[in-house]
Amino acid sequence: MQGFRQGREDSFDEIFRGLYPALCYYGFKITGDQAVSEDIAGEAFIKVWERRVACKHFLSLKAYLYTTVRNASIDWLRKSRGQARAVKGMLPLLEQTEQSRLELLIMTETCRGLHAAINELPVQCQKVVRLSYLEGKTLKQVAAELQIEVGTVQSQKNRGLMLLRKKLKYFLHCML
Repeated sequence: MQGFRQGREDSFDEIFRGLYPALCYYGFKITGDQAVSEDIAGEAFIKVWERRVACKHFLSLKAYLYTTVRNASIDWLRKSRGQARAVKGMLPLLEQTEQSRLELLIMTETCRGLHAAINELPVQCQKVVRLSYLEGKTLKQVAAELQIEVGTVQSQKNRGLMLLRKKLKYFLHCML
């Protein structure tokens, strides 16, 4: 946080890489539009960068980003309501209960934890896990894309799962 507050771009990049995917997911769950949620998350980071000196703790920074994304997503929903791009079924999110907001935040933080754990895997495991689980590709498709044998994909997939279980053991224990 000290580097971030001082304006060091490497510190900003680390925070951005750690939180951007989760903020996009959070915004998407509200807006239903991936491109809009990515724009909103990016704009939230611009705002926080401009106010970086006031950010003393990581938790307050994260809370600020989530609040900014939530408010901007709701504003987008309200504006798009009367337009042709109106998102049907999303307007009930404007009247979310505190419980449903908390559940969405927990789900988002769970996804953030999972993505962080995937980023810590060896490079080949990362690729295989992302392609097979996050993109839903078959073993053959992953093998073709990475130009490796199907057996190698299977072993990297198994290795990745084993490592993720170890990395997420405490995290999963807390969730249960």
